[in-house]
Amino acid sequence: MKCESKRFVGFWHYGVVLTYLSVVSAVIGICFSIGGNKRSLPEVGVICLLLSGFCDGFDGAVAKTRKNRTKQDAMFGERIDSLSDLIAFGVAPVMIGFGMHINRWYYMAVYAVYILCALVRLAYFDVTEEIRVQEEGNARRKYYEGLPVTNAGFIVPCFFMAATCFHSEAIQASIMLSGYALIAFAFVLRFKMPKFTVKKLIFVMAGTVLILGTILILKINGVLPHVILRSWVK
Repeated sequence: MKCESKRFVGFWHYGVVLTYLSVVSAVIGICFSIGGNKRSLPEVGVICLLLSGFCDGFDGAVAKTRKNRTKQDAMFGERIDSLSDLIAFGVAPVMIGFGMHINRWYYMAVYAVYILCALVRLAYFDVTEEIRVQEEGNARRKYYEGLPVTNAGFIVPCFFMAATCFHSEAIQASIMLSGYALIAFAFVLRFKMPKFTVKKLIFVMAGTVLILGTILILKINGVLPHVILRSWVK
């Protein structure tokens, strides 16, 4: 089943829609995080990052529902997925920190290392996955080597919520930069991480959203001890 456009390169069918939506969400999040001439809204960037994570979590399952996929179609899906992940979980998370005014020149080193590690992780996964498929066939992968880049879609929002509990910009910067550094290190660290099934993925997503939602509600209602935090900072 060939679904290439006669006028445009690439594939345009429902099997890649979620991947494309992940990129669209990431770009929107980047624009809101940076703000341009208007006030930056990194909170919107976080929401878009979560949406990108949701789209990425199910794009593979949706793509596999298509019957009679050609080899070219399948390879395109794999390549476009990695490229979209670099934008959604490599560049977009960094822009959230930038939108929080964590933008001094020496912070750029952390941002650069984070994106570089994400790039290396994605490229390494593509190479090893292709070799694995050649040797083992289409057997289901049981674990990943290193932290998958897509997990940043749920980890970075947690660091963001923790950072925004404080009013001190110095503490916010410390929390976010520590988060970026730890995540970047986990991207390239050799350790075995079990692959989530769809059910486990839904559970993790629901848990992340629940935790972030609870923290947000507590912040809005003034339950979090901001006064204590400010006095502690001083």
